[in-house]
Amino acid sequence: MAEDVKKNVEEMDWDSGISAEVEERNLPPVGEYGFTVDEFEKTLSKSGKKMAKITIKLDKEGQFWRINDYLVLTANMEWKLAQFFECLSLKKKGEPLTSMPWNQVLGASGRVKIKHEVYEGKESCKVDRYLVSDAAKAPTAPANDIKAPEAGDVPFEV
Repeated sequence: MAEDVKKNVEEMDWDSGISAEVEERNLPPVGEYGFTVDEFEKTLSKSGKKMAKITIKLDKEGQFWRINDYLVLTANMEWKLAQFFECLSLKKKGEPLTSMPWNQVLGASGRVKIKHEVYEGKESCKVDRYLVSDAAKAPTAPANDIKAPEAGDVPFEV
């Protein structure tokens, strides 16, 4: 595996040759991954709607993949936008977000579920959903659970 990693990062020159047999890059297996937002671009969709092009870097046991996801800013995609910001801990679940914090997404990390799709005979990798960690969803323990010491519990003389 170390040889594969070295082979993949070996720098080529502008006029380097290309081998006769080049393996296609493998898709990451379907599943859940930790990710970091590697690139972010404000752009327009084919239909002219505002869209965020997000490039995430997946990491699983030292193996890395880069995947593009497209978040179109329309009301029917609000669920995915909410998932994205909740996943990055930039929005609290169940609370409104007054303004989407795009300036904070680059370099942010979270978890994602990846699926495979076939389009025009070619298999590709897609973001199925952004995952909110259980720790982010778990309520904090109320402060009144702490008992005050009773007489005789103090470890020193008063």
